[in-house]
Amino acid sequence: MQKHYQLVTIDEFQKDEEAILDFLSSNSTGIRLLNYYRELPVSFDASIVFSDRGVVEMKIHDLQAAAMMMQKEVFIKCKGLPYDVVAKVMKIRKTTRSAFLTSFHYAIIPAERRVCVRVRVSEKFDATFHFDNQLIQGSIEDISYSGLSINAPEGISLEENSTGKVMIALPTAMIELTGKLLKVNQTNSFAKFIIELEMDKKGEQCISQFMFAQQSVIIRELKDLFDSGPDTIIV
Repeated sequence: MQKHYQLVTIDEFQKDEEAILDFLSSNSTGIRLLNYYRELPVSFDASIVFSDRGVVEMKIHDLQAAAMMMQKEVFIKCKGLPYDVVAKVMKIRKTTRSAFLTSFHYAIIPAERRVCVRVRVSEKFDATFHFDNQLIQGSIEDISYSGLSINAPEGISLEENSTGKVMIALPTAMIELTGKLLKVNQTNSFAKFIIELEMDKKGEQCISQFMFAQQSVIIRELKDLFDSGPDTIIV
């Protein structure tokens, strides 16, 4: 979950953690947890069972527990905190729907500034971006109502803010939209092309259906994660 937040220090880590624990000890309700699983926000209410010696036990939702099991961290949101808080997950006890948290720090969550919900695609769906005589051909990594990212072999060089045509092969239809290349992230063997989409009615409808289907798959994955494995998970 590292890419989803930036740590913030008000005083120093130890004093900040003491302040967070004091706050949580006196505000056992009105708490909401947040994880990102395959880029999809997973957020449910929670309540504190006890707090002692830097460990907090919380009652949590099944899907939250599954996301926490995978990411080993969770965001804590509560009115009155100067910033959101990120905490490490020590243990999850599925029979009581509880999680044991430690190592609390203030954090800023840039992902919350997104205009649209994004999901990471689990299967391979082809997409292309055509600008002048250059063609980016690859597969969708993630998609939202306003854009997508395409993983393609490295070596293709395009200037940012180039505007071209995007072809997306979705299960229900092949759609063509105008897109603007916002950013290129290079990795070892692939390049990730981040593209802003200019929506039309057909594209909006097709992507909406596709997003809903992907979100349903993610929720089923989380349910399966919670239902499988031992009753107590040491993270």
